[in-house]
Amino acid sequence: MREFKDWKEFINRILINSGQFEKPVIEFKGEVEIETYKLTDKNSLTEIRVGYFLQENKLIYLHIFNPTVPGYNKYVEDEYFYYYDFDDKNSYGDPALEFNKRNVNGVFSILKNGLKGKEIQFVKNDRILKSILYIHGVNPKFNFSFSYDFTNRGFWNKIFGQKIDKMNGVEKREIELNSIFNGI
Repeated sequence: MREFKDWKEFINRILINSGQFEKPVIEFKGEVEIETYKLTDKNSLTEIRVGYFLQENKLIYLHIFNPTVPGYNKYVEDEYFYYYDFDDKNSYGDPALEFNKRNVNGVFSILKNGLKGKEIQFVKNDRILKSILYIHGVNPKFNFSFSYDFTNRGFWNKIFGQKIDKMNGVEKREIELNSIFNGI
């Protein structure tokens, strides 16, 4: 892999050169530059949103979105990189990734391998009521799950009311996340 001068050049070249993504749409929110990449396959709804703190050449986030997986979208909307995300010895640290070999390799691995896991949805009348998200990390001890309730039920009704998966007319749908993005 050739040398890149910063995160922006690296991600742009990797995604564009893969032939799977169009040039990004760029917007600014304060000191953050956001690039949104859409797939060249016009039938795909998947897009990748990348947030950069250009002043310090740091990568804040790389979010993969697709409207068919609202549970996964809910999960990633609050996910950000931390200084030690790809460090074997340390964890967390300050927000955002520095542009160095370890972090570049970690981000490249995400782009190369795509999403791992699945979303199980409980659907009634074409409306997703609940979603259970199973994320598979590189290391099996980092597998985890989240549950999202998309109904307007109140707190007590969610706890003591009828369980969504037991309601009449609710269908269960399973979506493998690699069908949303299987890598470059």
